[in-house]
Amino acid sequence: MALEDRLELFVTQHARPLVALFAVAGILCLVGAGYIFFTPTTQTVSEEVNVQTIESAVETSAVVTGESSLYDRGETLENRSAYFISAAPVLSFHVQTDVPSDQPVTVSQQLTMETVGVRDGEPFYRSAETLLEEQRRVSNGSVVAVRSINVSEIRDELQTKRAETDGIGRFRVRLQLNVTYQTDSYEGTITTSAPFVISGQAYYLDGSVADSKTHSTAVQRAVPQPANPLEYGGLTLLALVSFGLCGFVIRTEDTTDPEALRTRISHSRHDEWISEGEFPTESEKQYISIRTLADLVDVAIDTNRRVIYDPDIDVYAVIDGSEIYYYSTDDLHARAWLNL
Repeated sequence: MALEDRLELFVTQHARPLVALFAVAGILCLVGAGYIFFTPTTQTVSEEVNVQTIESAVETSAVVTGESSLYDRGETLENRSAYFISAAPVLSFHVQTDVPSDQPVTVSQQLTMETVGVRDGEPFYRSAETLLEEQRRVSNGSVVAVRSINVSEIRDELQTKRAETDGIGRFRVRLQLNVTYQTDSYEGTITTSAPFVISGQAYYLDGSVADSKTHSTAVQRAVPQPANPLEYGGLTLLALVSFGLCGFVIRTEDTTDPEALRTRISHSRHDEWISEGEFPTESEKQYISIRTLADLVDVAIDTNRRVIYDPDIDVYAVIDGSEIYYYSTDDLHARAWLNL
C-alpha cells in the first residue's frame, strides 16, 4: 500500500512533466508507425539476366549393308548401345551444337579419335586423328556436321598394332569433342569424350559424348518490401498506451489529495510508533497542532510516547501530561473534536 501511495504521490507532484513526456512519446510513436506504414523498405536482390545456354552432343547412326539376322538390309540404326561390323561396318557421327537463335554465333567443332597404347597404366603409344573440324557463323540456333568412319578398318589397324607389340599392353580408343563458341555476350569451350570400344564384331561408344554450358549476368535490383504489421502495430499500441498514461496522470492529479498521501506514507513508515485510540475533550488540556504526521512522530520519539490514531475522526495525537500534540488532515474533524 505504501508503494502505491508513493507512486501516486510522485505522479501527483510531477503531473505536468509526466503528461508532457507521455504526450510527446505517443506522438512520436504515431509518427513512427505512419512512417513505417507509408514508407516501405526495399531489399536488394540479385537477378540473373541475359541467360544463354550452349549444348553440344555427338549422336551415332549406321546403315545395315551386310547380311544379318538381326536387321534388314538398308535399315538405319540410330544411337544404339552396340553395333556390329558384320551388319553395319560404317558408323556416322552426327555432331550438333545448339546456340541462341536470336543472334549470330560463331561455332568451331572438332571431333578427334585418339588411340593410346598403355602398359601398367603408362602410355607407350599415342596417335590422334581429326575426324571433323569446321567453323561456322550461324543465326538459326544450330550447327550440325557429320563424319563417317569404317570401323572394320579401325579394327584391322588395332589388330596390326597388337601383333607388332606382341600383346604387350592394351590399345584404347577414345572419341573426343571440342567446341568453342562466341555469342554477342559470352565465349567459351565445351570438351567432352567417351571410350570407343571395339570388341570382336561389336563396337560402341561407352558413354555419352555430350555437355552444355549456361552463361548469365547478375544484376542487382531493389524490391519494395511490405510494411511489417508487428512494427507499425507495435508503435501504434505504444502510442495508445502513452495517451492512456496521460489520462491516468491527469485523473490522478484531479482526484488525489497530496497531503493525505503524505500522511498515509508517514503512517506506514512510522507504524510501530502509532496506536489507535479515542480522544476525549478536556478543557484543562492544552492542544498543540503539529504541521505533519512525520513531525508528530518526532515529538513522540523525543517524549518517549506513542502516537495515538483515532480513525473515527482521522486525528493523530501524542499525549504528554497536560499537553496534547495532534495532527489531522481534516480540519472539520479536528475542530469538532476540540469543540471549536
